[in-house]
This record gives sequence, C-alpha cells and structure tokens, in this order.
Amino acid sequence: MSRSRLCSASVARVARDNGVHVALATNGTAITSETARRLKETDVCYVEVSLDAASPEMHDMFRGVPGSHSRSLEGIRNCVKEGIFTGIATTVTKCNLKEVRDLISLGRSMKVDRFVHFNFIPTGRGRDKIRLDISPTEREGLLQILFAESQVPGIEILSTAPQFGRLVSEMSCGSFAAPTHFYVGKAGRWGLRELVQFIGGCGAGRLYCAIQPNGLVTPCVFMPGLIVGNLRTSRFEEIWHESRVLKELRNKDLLKPACGECENRYVCGGCRARSLGYFLDYLGPDPGCTKNMNAWEELKERLLEAA
Repeated sequence: MSRSRLCSASVARVARDNGVHVALATNGTAITSETARRLKETDVCYVEVSLDAASPEMHDMFRGVPGSHSRSLEGIRNCVKEGIFTGIATTVTKCNLKEVRDLISLGRSMKVDRFVHFNFIPTGRGRDKIRLDISPTEREGLLQILFAESQVPGIEILSTAPQFGRLVSEMSCGSFAAPTHFYVGKAGRWGLRELVQFIGGCGAGRLYCAIQPNGLVTPCVFMPGLIVGNLRTSRFEEIWHESRVLKELRNKDLLKPACGECENRYVCGGCRARSLGYFLDYLGPDPGCTKNMNAWEELKERLLEAA
C-alpha cells in the first residue's frame, strides 16, 4: 500500500478510535479486495461509490476512462463482500435520467445497502454544464420514482434534493417522512413528523458543514467559495455558533420568494447551494421545484441570452 493510503488509513483509524463516523466517497476503481479488507479492519462505517449509469458505455463515456464502469462495480462487490455498508451515488442530469431505475435494480442485484440521488449543483466545473440540469417537472417525476422504489425492500433510497421531504409526505398521505437527506421512515416513529418540521430540508450550515484541507469552513461541500471561518484562527464551536451566514441559513423565514413564502419551507426550503450557484444568493430561490417555476423560467432566459 502506498504511503498516502497508509496515511489515510491512519487518519481514519484515529477518527474511529475517537468516536467519529468515518465515510468514504470514491469512484471505487482502486478498491481491490485487499483495500476493502483494510477498510473493514479500519472500521470505516460507509463507502459510497459514484456510478453515473447502469450502462457501461454511458458511464465510461462520461468518465472518459474506458473500463471504469467494470472497475467501479468490482470495488462495490469487494466492499459488499467485506460486509461494509455500501452505497451507490448518482448525480442525475438529462444524460442519465432514464438510467435511474436500472441503477437501482443493479444495486439490488449487487446487494448494495443504499442508492443516493445527488442533485446537480452548478459549482466548480459544473458551472459549464448547467444546461444538463433537469427541469422541475423532471425532478418531480424522478423523486416520485425514488419514493416508489423506496417502498420495495432490499435497498435504502435517498435523495439530496430537499423537495424529497415534501414529496414523501404528499405521496404517502403523511404516513412517511424524510427529515434529512439521510433517512426516510414511518412518520409516527420517534416523532419523525414533528422532527421534519425542525430539521427538514437542506442541511447546509444547519446539520453539517465542510472543512477544507487548509482549515477554511464552508456551510456545505458544494459551497466552496462561501467561507464562514478558519480553523487556523478560530475554534470550530465559535464558528458554528457565531457565523452570520450559518445563523441566516438556520432561519428559513429569511428565505426569499418563492422558497420563503412556501408552506413547505420548513420541510424543504430548497437547496441553498443551488440558490448560491444559480443566483449568487444563498437565501435565494432554488429553481429545481415545481412550486418555483418563475425562478426556473428566469434561469432559462439567462441561458438563452448567454448562448
């Protein structure tokens, strides 16, 4: 094993020894049977492998690396074999929207524990691909598929789209709730129906934040330019409790229309990273919802002007 991998394993081991939940997000291509065994020995809690399509041709074309699909599947198999809680993650765009059902079926056949739909976020190189973002109507249809699939035993189905919380409640007539990106369950269990009103929707700066290698803190990994503090000069507790940005993100009554006027703002509230990416305003509208079509139409006009 290389020095860098040994160092990573050592960091993970120290984190686990101190009670930190350790998860690994990866393309899976380097997870050999030996690597999977070491991940298990290190007690890594969760491994999430990015897969863009069930079709090898589509995945390899997107990744630009022939054979990457088969190597990713082998990495998944090695993790499952070691008994590691394993997930497949897919950022859904217009390119692979029709692949979602097949990806879930593939996950079931491989005995994967979880399938996660990731929202497209216009950040980093994604800013050059915003025409690939699915429409609010397409997203609504996708989330309906995800909820229907979540009712079939064998795999956990999740979504980072905060609209999923609203849709889960609507489709189940209030019987199920999705309080965060991480769980969907019966609304009566552990007071989930009430909990979702408190912590539902986007968790940026509310349930989690991101720490960059240089110590800079941002509300979310998809908000890399929105710096709220520096661990080199401030304690994390001080940043978490005193940052003006984080305080504003925690108050959904500050959201601008249509998210701020929506009756579902406590359950959903829109994706703050998408608002920042599209409108340079973390309290602005999320143009990914059928209840926010004005923002979507504004975005389409801007794209046409830029063409």
